[in-house]
Parts: sequence; C-alpha cells; structure tokens
Amino acid sequence: MHIPRLVFAEERKADKIAPSILIASVLKGMGRPVRFFSTGSDERYIKLLELVTGQKTTILDPFACGSNRNMKLLFQVAASPDALNIVFSSLGQRQEPGVFNVSPIPGDIARTLESPVVLMLYADNPAAVTSRVLESVAKQISSQEMRPSAVLFSSAFNPREYQLLEIEAGRRTPLLNLGFVPKTLEKEAPALMELCIKEMGTRAVFPVKAATAQLQGMINQVEWDILWGFGKRNTKWGAVQDSHKGLGGGIHVGILSNSDYDLEGDNAELLFRYLGCKTTIVPLDGSLPSARLDALYIPHAPGFLCAENLLAKQDMRRWFTSFLRSTKPVMINGGVTPLLGEYFSLPNKKRYEGLKLFPFNGVYEMPSHNGLGRVEATSSFEGDIMLNKGEKIRGFLPVYASVVDPGNTSGAFWIVSDPAKSAETGLSGWSTASSIATEIRLELWSNVEGVLRWLVKRKQ
Repeated sequence: MHIPRLVFAEERKADKIAPSILIASVLKGMGRPVRFFSTGSDERYIKLLELVTGQKTTILDPFACGSNRNMKLLFQVAASPDALNIVFSSLGQRQEPGVFNVSPIPGDIARTLESPVVLMLYADNPAAVTSRVLESVAKQISSQEMRPSAVLFSSAFNPREYQLLEIEAGRRTPLLNLGFVPKTLEKEAPALMELCIKEMGTRAVFPVKAATAQLQGMINQVEWDILWGFGKRNTKWGAVQDSHKGLGGGIHVGILSNSDYDLEGDNAELLFRYLGCKTTIVPLDGSLPSARLDALYIPHAPGFLCAENLLAKQDMRRWFTSFLRSTKPVMINGGVTPLLGEYFSLPNKKRYEGLKLFPFNGVYEMPSHNGLGRVEATSSFEGDIMLNKGEKIRGFLPVYASVVDPGNTSGAFWIVSDPAKSAETGLSGWSTASSIATEIRLELWSNVEGVLRWLVKRKQ
C-alpha cells in the first residue's frame, strides 16, 4: 500500500490568514491532485481552507482521535493514494522575536504517519533573528525524533532580504530553502462568523484567490516541484488492520446539514462509510428526504444560524422531531444541541423557545476561532446507548455554544473532564429513545466501537 504524504508545520498569527491556506490554494490551482488535512481545533482555519480549495477537510488531531492507532486509521481511510496528502499543522508559538516554542503535535503526527516534515516561518524580522529562530525550531523538532527536510518562508519584504536570510539560515541549519511568499501577499484574517454566511464568505476568500493568482505568476518564487517531491519520497504505508470495517453495512445514515455552517470537517461521514453505511446529505434548507433513513446525524455548526430552518420551517421541524422521538438512532453533535432545549439565547441576549426535546436551556455567544477546548467524556451510571460504563469519547467543547444544566432532572449521562487539568468540568450527553445530544463536538473516531454500538442498537 502506498500513500504520498507530507506534514506541513507552519508559524501562524492570530490576525493573519495562515500562509498554508495560500500554499494549498496554489497547489490546487496548479491542477495537482491534493488531499488536505488539518490538526487542532481552529475552526476558522478549517472553514477557510475548505472555502478556498473547494474540498472537505479531514481533522487529524492526536488528542481527539484517542490514540495514535485511531489517528493512523483515520488518515488511512481519508487519504488518496493518487494524490499528495498534506497535513497542515500549527508549528507552535513565537513568544518574542527570537524565541519560539514548538508544539509537540506536528512531530507526533509525523512520527505516527512516518511522514517528511516541511517548515514555514515568518520572515518579517531581520535575517539574523529569523535564522536563529529557524535553528531553534529545527533543534526542537529533531528532539522529537523527527528531522525536518526543508523550510519555506512567508512575509519576506523583498528578494534582497530573502537572499540574506538564505545565507544566514544556511549557516545554521542543513534545511533546503524552498523560497518565500512576499509580504505583499499577507492578508488579514476574517472572523469565523463571516465565513459561515455564504455571501460574506465568498467576499472573504477573494483576497486569497487574488494572492493565489499573483504567486502562481511569480516564476521561481517557490520550488513547487521540490515541495511536491518531498511528499512523494516515501510513499510506502503499513496498513492498519481493524475489525470494525463494514459492520454497519445496510444502515442508511442521513446527514442533516448546511455546508455553509458545518465546522467539523468530513470525519463523521468517513467513519459511517468505513463502517459500511450508506450516507445521504439532507440539506437543512432544502426539501425533506425522499429516501428511507435508518439513522440521522447532525454535524457541529453554530446552531443559531440553523435556527430558522430547523425551528421556523414547520415541515422540517415536524420531520426532525418525529425522527428524534422514533426508535431510530439520532446524534446531534456540538453546536446545534442548544436549540433542542426549553429555551435558547442568541449572542444579542434575545431569548427564544427551543424544540423542548431536552430539559436544559441553550446559550450562544459570537463564534470564535479559538473558542474550543479539548475534553473527554466518560459514561457514568450503568452506561448509555453509545458507551458502556467507564468508556470514554473525546472531542472539543465550543465555548460559544453551551447548555445551562438545570440539575439532576436533566438526565445527563456523561462526566466531562479536562485532561490537561485532570479535573471534571461538568456533565453532558442527553438521550431520548435512541438519540444522543451533546454540546461537545465529538470526534467519533476516538471510540469507533461505541459509534457502531449506537448505530446497530435498533437491530439488536
């Protein structure tokens, strides 16, 4: 088995569009077969990457996947052997001009996938400073038992500055220099909310499209062929064997969504297909599905943007609530869950009636790209329709979409904890019939067996 692959670890700035978005756009524009992955929980990055490239992104996060084996299996299922599969990751954080703390995530992923690593650093400081930072970064990544192969610079002021940097960097590291992206192509990052509204999202990606055309027109600016070659250098892949493949055969899963709002990538759909399920997209703003569905999945999104379609359209509301009250499996994952309670409040503090399916109240704040924290949910009591007692599932908790738990009467069956602090943070997970609702953006790949158990519950 062969999978061309590359880990692209870059420095990012909170107020700027990540340079890798432009790199991905250029590679796609050149007609090269590419498949994109992203690490972490930066929803603005994920949404922008999807809008710019026109491709769904798979989220590959070591923590959320639960184990390196699960992460490797997800990559194996999502990757294309006929394309270059690029995993984009934040390299870490620059504390001050000459100090950079490297994240363990890109090294962890590169080791697990046995993939080459290409770095990308900002070059908007003097060449001597940037070269020292590069030397420090290369040493830190090497200490993670991964040797980066090359470096690409972003936001260099001019060719002369880059030439000085190339000389300085060459003295300090053996990395191959792949060129630079000019400072003039650096763009301000839009707000996450803008990207979730179709007209605003189209306008937000226009500067990237314009910069793409400019960079493509710059001859010998970036060594694209060499960058491509690194990903093709070691394509051999040791396949992960898994006993769950195909065990959900015959189950037809509907995915109720609006692509403008979705923020969780294609992980869940990939899992359903891996388990053997047939999947059908049910447009939230379209007509009701004509096909018979055995299960329904609602992906994570800023739920208040979906409220009009889900609550105000009477035919959709009746169909959805009747499906939830049936014996068929339903999962509401993440930001739509607050709509299902007694009431929910919007970012402007206005309060509205919810679907009254669960005994809690929902609260929405303005979406933020860095508004997610890593959490782990553990089944309490005697287990539930997905997890056995003591089993765990991982994910991200969006602070902009939450529920107010009224107490023991709410019936929440998961204990939520923050592994970084080894502390319990609350409760989540509500059920009616065969449905599960949680404000956590679950990574279903962290407990494949539990997801399968939930899907086939009705058949047992």
